[in-house]
Parts: sequence; structure tokens; C-alpha cells
Amino acid sequence: MLAGSQKLENLTVVTDYNKWQATDRSQAVMKIDPLADKWRSFGWDAVEVDGHDIAALSDILQKPTIGRPRAVIAHTVKGKGVSFMEDDNNWHYKIPTDKEIDEAKLELRVL
Repeated sequence: MLAGSQKLENLTVVTDYNKWQATDRSQAVMKIDPLADKWRSFGWDAVEVDGHDIAALSDILQKPTIGRPRAVIAHTVKGKGVSFMEDDNNWHYKIPTDKEIDEAKLELRVL
């Protein structure tokens, strides 16, 4: 609230919005949508982006802010790119085995 009221145009916040909280979907724990509108209501410029699109994120972060702080809402998927982890909140707590790490590396093409 303070940043918006003071028009801190040199401030950017990036929210990794994967729709999960520790124990359940974000909306089941606390109804926070529409998230961008909440930022705007406090005087922020709110921008939504695919958080897996590095070029889009880079473009947004390089644009100057004018007269107010910026909130970037990066829509992401927890565990993106690893089939057995993707959008599975159990991986918030679980430690992958050596075999699972190898499988994930193969799927991500990280060798």
C-alpha cells in the first residue's frame, strides 16, 4: 500500500503464482483471485505473464515504469516439465530419489 501511495516507480515485485499454498490450492485456502485487481487497487501497475516464458518476462522487466510500482504476476505450474512432478503439490515436501532425479533430468534435457 505504501509503495503505491508513494508512487515508487523504481520498484517491481514478481509473484510466482503457481496456484498452490503449502497444503491446498490457493483458492481453497484463501480466495485471492483476481490477484492483479488487488495490486491495482493499491496503486500498482499489475501485469500478468506466462511465468515459463522467459522472453515475455524479460520484456516486461525491461519496460520502464511510469509513476507507480509494478507487480508482475507470473503464472507458473509447479514442477513444470517433469511429468511426475507437474502440478503435484506433494513435491512441496517430497525429496526425489536418485532415480527420480535422473528421470527429471532426462525430461528436462539436463544431463
